[in-house]
Amino acid sequence: MLAAEDPLSAPTHPGNKGQHIIYQGGDITKPTIEERKWDRYKFNFDDVAKAMLTLFTVSTFEGWPQLLYVAIDSKAEDEGLYHNYRPMVAIFFIIYIIIIAFFMVNIFVGFVIVTFQNEGEQEYKNCELDKNQRNCIEFALKAKPVRRYIPKARIQYKIWWFVTSQYFEYTIFVLIMVNTLTLAMKFYGQPKDYTKALDILNIIFTTVFAFEFLFKLMAFKFKNYFGDAWNVFDFIIVLGSFIDIIYGEVN
Repeated sequence: MLAAEDPLSAPTHPGNKGQHIIYQGGDITKPTIEERKWDRYKFNFDDVAKAMLTLFTVSTFEGWPQLLYVAIDSKAEDEGLYHNYRPMVAIFFIIYIIIIAFFMVNIFVGFVIVTFQNEGEQEYKNCELDKNQRNCIEFALKAKPVRRYIPKARIQYKIWWFVTSQYFEYTIFVLIMVNTLTLAMKFYGQPKDYTKALDILNIIFTTVFAFEFLFKLMAFKFKNYFGDAWNVFDFIIVLGSFIDIIYGEVN
């Protein structure tokens, strides 16, 4: 795999070295004539070691398209590149990637995992319990009871029952999907009335989600509400929506 310093204007045979023009710093007023040099590509198939390194590089998907194009353009020994000289080489690269990169690597990883699992099983070889029984005991020992906050106050309990019901969860989920759809309906050059309608819908949805935050805060109290990561995420989204609305109105 040989290539010249100026492959666009270079002859295809390295024996015809010739000269080429280089513009220093890209300045066309400062041309420099230099002897043409032919160099081998870093990744090639000149010997077994370099071929293995090249194939390993292809299997990692790191820069393999460039190697593919060079292999397609390569000609006979000691000759330069020629565009699309051997397009059938692409079939070899595709088959190699499918077999080696997709299948063989995954098979090797699976073999290593299975080997470690078998080694782990040898430690319990003399145990009277089988694998499933050991897993059940381990799960029972590591299991932790799920904590669920249930308020005792009558009004707070009703609000808690409302916000934890499946009907409320499904309703909020549908509103989130519709809100996402309305946010995706914007386009360049949209009419002013259309923009105003989308802004009104955005305000409505933000208000609904703000009421959801207030109801859940009343039901769970401050500590229990912000103790859940998803509730914190919802609060940040609602707060960001209000900031966006205020910023838009100010501008």
